[in-house]
Amino acid sequence: MSRKSKKSDAATPAGAATGLFLLSSLAVLLACLSILGVRLCNAPALPWEQMIPIGVYLVGVPLILGWLKITGWKGDPGLPGAVFLLCGMGLVVQFRMGSFAQGLARPLALLPFPLGLAAFFVGVTVTGKGRGRWLAGTGWLAYLAAAGVFAVMLLLGRRFRGGIYMPGHMNPSEIIKPLLVIFLAAYLSRRQKDFSETQVGIPVPALDSLLALIFLWALPMMFVFLLKDLGLMMLMNATLIIMLFAVSQGTGYLALGLAAVTAAGFGMRVISSNVRNRFDVWLNPFADPTGKGWQTLQALCAMYSGGAWGAGLGSGVPQAVPIVTSDFIYAAMAEELGLFGCAMLLMVYAVLFSRGFRAAGATRTPFERLLCVGLTGSLAVQTLINVAGVTKALPMTGVTLPFISHGGSSLITSMLIAGLLTGLSDRK
Repeated sequence: MSRKSKKSDAATPAGAATGLFLLSSLAVLLACLSILGVRLCNAPALPWEQMIPIGVYLVGVPLILGWLKITGWKGDPGLPGAVFLLCGMGLVVQFRMGSFAQGLARPLALLPFPLGLAAFFVGVTVTGKGRGRWLAGTGWLAYLAAAGVFAVMLLLGRRFRGGIYMPGHMNPSEIIKPLLVIFLAAYLSRRQKDFSETQVGIPVPALDSLLALIFLWALPMMFVFLLKDLGLMMLMNATLIIMLFAVSQGTGYLALGLAAVTAAGFGMRVISSNVRNRFDVWLNPFADPTGKGWQTLQALCAMYSGGAWGAGLGSGVPQAVPIVTSDFIYAAMAEELGLFGCAMLLMVYAVLFSRGFRAAGATRTPFERLLCVGLTGSLAVQTLINVAGVTKALPMTGVTLPFISHGGSSLITSMLIAGLLTGLSDRK
């Protein structure tokens, strides 16, 4: 093979990612023009500061992709392509919802996406070119860091709308997700044989390894219980089940894990009044239609009014749903984009998750494979829990929609995970 053809092959993945970004940026610009048309018809003035996040997107993402091309990245272009398309859609929706309306007077609302791009860059740098394997030695450090974050939240955090936040409404529990995934990947990759033993399809792991995992996993779950965070408990236990399935290649862990997570959820309903309220709203929101069930009922009405094609960007009234920019952003998108628009959104998520699991199959070490599976699984479960909660298929848990919901810590952590996956997919 000639030097020219080798150079062309090396540039193909980054070039494909750039092409995908150009298509997604065109969609973002068209959506912004649609919203601007509606805005300017109602109010002739539009502060330029509101466009800062969109400008950062149009400038920052090409710089990231250019850096991938220069460094000879040879990963899966579908990963950054899907991530940046979702980020663009999230910025458009948040712009439409007025999340950036205060401009420079509220800089914290403008910073999450730039910081998210920086987190993506860090993730790619850490795991690209086969460097991800060194993370295998940081499993215990990640575990202790997660425990430290939990302790700080319990000591310094303040409860707000059912969750615990730090000053500035920051939710540091988001970073716990990749930290615990790194720990699980390091722990399970060293004990694959212990957790892959089965009898008649039923998992029979080595007793010492199983007891050690139960003991170690009990500490963060105890913290989650004290925080009364049903969403984080469901998310992390579901991620653990997915990673055990990846180790054993059998369905036994899936069946036992699903039963355990269900039992834990109903158990927390008995113990925790906050969880009990969420279950009651899920089972019968009409029992308190102007109180606890108001948000869920308004979200259902918004999705119903959107119909198949939606009211159009900027033409709905999603603000009728309380706190719609965060947990219930899917309801706003359903109202203005309709059933088909939401179906396209879920297809983009499906592409991202399939590419993430596909990247796991191309990794060279058991740790990298499990890390890839765990990170992808955490994003997939988070998306499922959020959409199912908004559509009333599951109790609402307060879990955000990755890359779309308003919330700095959620977006930054999701971008960090996406960067780690993009780096792990690098075949060079």
